[in-house]
Amino acid sequence: MRKTFFVFFILFCSILPKVYAISWESTQVSLLTIMPRSNEVYTIYGHTALRIENQLQGLDVVFNYGTFDFDKPHFLYRFIKGETDYFLSVEDYRFFFYHYASNNATVREQILDISAEEKRQIMYMLDDNIEPENREYRYNFIFDNCVTRPRDIIEKYCGGQLIYNQAEEKTTFRKLIHECTAPYPWMTFGIDLIIGNGADSIIGKRNEMFLPVKLMKALDNASVENDSLPQRPIVSSSQIIIRSEDNPESRLNHSWSSPVKLGFIMVILCVVVAVYGWIRKKTFRFFHSVLFLSVGLAGCLVAFVALVSSHPCTWPNWNLLWIHPLHIIPAIGYLFKKTYRFIRWYHWSNFVLLSSLLLGWTWIPQELNIACIPFILCLWIGSGYKLLIDRRLNK
Repeated sequence: MRKTFFVFFILFCSILPKVYAISWESTQVSLLTIMPRSNEVYTIYGHTALRIENQLQGLDVVFNYGTFDFDKPHFLYRFIKGETDYFLSVEDYRFFFYHYASNNATVREQILDISAEEKRQIMYMLDDNIEPENREYRYNFIFDNCVTRPRDIIEKYCGGQLIYNQAEEKTTFRKLIHECTAPYPWMTFGIDLIIGNGADSIIGKRNEMFLPVKLMKALDNASVENDSLPQRPIVSSSQIIIRSEDNPESRLNHSWSSPVKLGFIMVILCVVVAVYGWIRKKTFRFFHSVLFLSVGLAGCLVAFVALVSSHPCTWPNWNLLWIHPLHIIPAIGYLFKKTYRFIRWYHWSNFVLLSSLLLGWTWIPQELNIACIPFILCLWIGSGYKLLIDRRLNK
């Protein structure tokens, strides 16, 4: 990644002298939207970039605010904590075109209707942002990313006030994310576990534009309002510059491994173990220890993101009522033949809490993923069975 960036940076330095000599009247500034595709996890949301083109003077470059260095020390930890630094990079349009054409992407270009002076200001601002001391920024998935930065630039240098003429629709961050992750039920489930009820608040049109397709559609209907000039559309023309046959929805996962189906397989297994154990008067300590330990370890990640990370919309998170680190306590307790009083109290508390959670499901002020129910039932069965079998064996 670093080597690639320096190649692009050297390329930009070779182009830089042309920037200050070009004719801004014959220059085009356009927004490039890479449509969602199924190549990698991060490609399902799509991508956005800015293109500066002047064919008469041989200038054609793409500015990208979505560049990151995966080789940076502690990248995964910092990403989970919400402290990932992205940076602005620049590349020749030919490299951009080849990369996305070879990666089965569809790319749409929207040419902006702005004045020569506004084009010059955008280019000079990008030129300043590409400097080593300015190019990095603290990435925020919703409020400050590779889409919101180009949007802010267009709003600032459009020559007036940018008016989004689309009708307001009641939606939330969670629903918009679900639109992107629908073909991937495990990803949807995982994201629903770590984002809290802040993602369920109704948002305005501008807040939808953290997603590339939403910004693209908004600009299609947007216009510039200026006291001295008649209102005009911000997009003068648009076209598909790369077309792909990739369709993420065609890969919709209907297999047994979806979280709901796997969860109910686990419920059936827990019921079979409980019935067989009751008949045989067995506790199946190892089985239940693994069950609670697995949920407890997953709960460590959910609790870390909710309580420590700086990611938006992660606190408060009502999933912490059932998936939390405290489940490690009964997991360890199962390793001992004797059931200590505090372990018994833990199972009583957990049984009551999970019963309340299931009974009050529709009143919870957060949209919990339906796939949570079978996993909650597994824990509910585990705690209930532990209380009953201990009582039976201790008679």
